[in-house]
Amino acid sequence: MPSFAWSSRFREGQWRAFRSFMLQERRDASDRFMVIQAERNRVGTVRILWATDAGGNPTEQRVGISCTPAGSSLCKLLRAYCALGGNPFDISAFTRPDSGVEATGVRQTQPSEGILHPQDIRYAYDAGVSDGDGSLAKYRSSRLGGKRYTEKEREVAAIAWRGRKWINQEIWFKRTRLEELIIKLVDLREQLDQEVEDLLWATYGDMMGSPGYEADRFTDSLSAGNIAYFFDSTFRIPDPTEPGRVPYDPTAAAGEPGAPNEDVLGGYPSLMSDLPEEDNTAL
Repeated sequence: MPSFAWSSRFREGQWRAFRSFMLQERRDASDRFMVIQAERNRVGTVRILWATDAGGNPTEQRVGISCTPAGSSLCKLLRAYCALGGNPFDISAFTRPDSGVEATGVRQTQPSEGILHPQDIRYAYDAGVSDGDGSLAKYRSSRLGGKRYTEKEREVAAIAWRGRKWINQEIWFKRTRLEELIIKLVDLREQLDQEVEDLLWATYGDMMGSPGYEADRFTDSLSAGNIAYFFDSTFRIPDPTEPGRVPYDPTAAAGEPGAPNEDVLGGYPSLMSDLPEEDNTAL
């Protein structure tokens, strides 16, 4: 079993081993951020601009696309895709599903908030669960008169298959291959952005060159330092003369700073003190 595989049930020795690892990693947060930032610049980012209706709500009409920085991998792939006759709007409707775009001073969100989902779900005793229309126009069954299958679909599929069979290699080279690469890079960028967000959360944004910490996006009590204090003060009695400090003193008398915090620890049955034979191990 891996040493840090536990989650809700663990001993003080396991916690202290993880605590040491976590706080050591926090020291390297700035270096880690700089590496991720360089990778984000290399990958780049793509955003789609959506038209809005009279009420300012985004429609499904795409009116623009932007890619930054100019020399990024995504920009180069998009240029190659366009050079081969591709339309960048054909690749993905949601390249940044977690964010809106500032355009002419107005923040534009995305149709369906960047998520494809059933608009409603109906339950029937005799028919089970039935999904309603999709949130995007292309996936609305009502456009076909409901969810049904006809022999005409078999005919359409056969003709469409014959239409593309003789150019499958060209489709792969000029469209599919590049579209898959672009989508993979978009996914990589999203993963890197999530990693930066996690770093900001863990460190209060206290990293060299990092963007500012936003209190309305993150919960202060879940930063690495506050998590350390939460468990430290659960296992051991804090020092009242030094706020934020929890000494670890196996020789401290009951009730003194650094001694087991039995009053608090009793409220967490899944947190355990160490047995003598469990000393010096994270297993």
